[in-house]
Amino acid sequence: MKRIFICVLLVVSSLVLLACSNQTDTATDSPNVSERVINIGVMPDVESIPFLIAQKNGYFEQEGVKVTIEHFTSAKDRDSALQSGKLDGVITDVVAVLFANEGGINLRIIAKNEGNVSLMGGKDAGINAVAGLKGKDIGLSTNTIMEYTLDTMLKAAGMEYNEVNKIAIPPLPTRLEMLQGGKVAAAILPEPMAGMAIRNGATVLNSTEQMDNKAGAIAFTAQSITDNPEEIKAVFRAYDLAVEYLQQGLTEEDIDFIIEVQRFPADIKDSLQLPDFNKAEPVREDIFNDVVKWMQDKELIKGSYEYKSVVDETILR
Repeated sequence: MKRIFICVLLVVSSLVLLACSNQTDTATDSPNVSERVINIGVMPDVESIPFLIAQKNGYFEQEGVKVTIEHFTSAKDRDSALQSGKLDGVITDVVAVLFANEGGINLRIIAKNEGNVSLMGGKDAGINAVAGLKGKDIGLSTNTIMEYTLDTMLKAAGMEYNEVNKIAIPPLPTRLEMLQGGKVAAAILPEPMAGMAIRNGATVLNSTEQMDNKAGAIAFTAQSITDNPEEIKAVFRAYDLAVEYLQQGLTEEDIDFIIEVQRFPADIKDSLQLPDFNKAEPVREDIFNDVVKWMQDKELIKGSYEYKSVVDETILR
């Protein structure tokens, strides 16, 4: 009887150990993480920060999705990667999305993005209001979200688009340099360049924050949305977790991380202005329709684009 009892005890102990081993293996294998990698293209801007924080803090893995963030220094290179199928999504704007669809890239807006764009008067230009820009040179990138933003600000001030001289200066560092050097009286600048301009004496004449009309967008290809809806939903759950973290305030380590990965100038740390980030929500229909009309009036697009045909309403449900 003693021998039988010992044998039974050994068998039971072995079964317990085996069960514990299986539980450990299950816990470390993370079977709930999708094997499909979602590739997202970002530019050196503040709009991309929630995605960077989500990656840094492990929120993507927490929500069960693998994400690769691809960094680009030019929108042209980013859009080429998108067209070749190397990217699932991009941090962009409504103007660029409509251009993409016009060019045959089936792109869908899922959410707006956060980030201020400012119309700045130069330090020595003596301009304190948008009306003072009449007949003045303004640096910008033409046929882009920057020109749309300028035109909405001119319209709000009761001015016509042709009452100013639009000077095409696509590279942002050059545009900032020309504003600070007095080569143009004013310029349209996003963050973090706008913060640097303010620090060096420029005056904010108006901004998308003041007008509440930022036309930024987070967009994914229609194919990726169809093929990977659960993964993309997980991406935006992680985005919202990052926003919750950002709303509590960034640490110095976080700011250093952002400056490093976004390749911002090192001396921007004291002037970096971050937007009030909010959880993912759709682009407003009135802003979308206004951008469409602006592009049609300028004959930049031939198609007639409806909100529901370009804005996806399935991911953020």
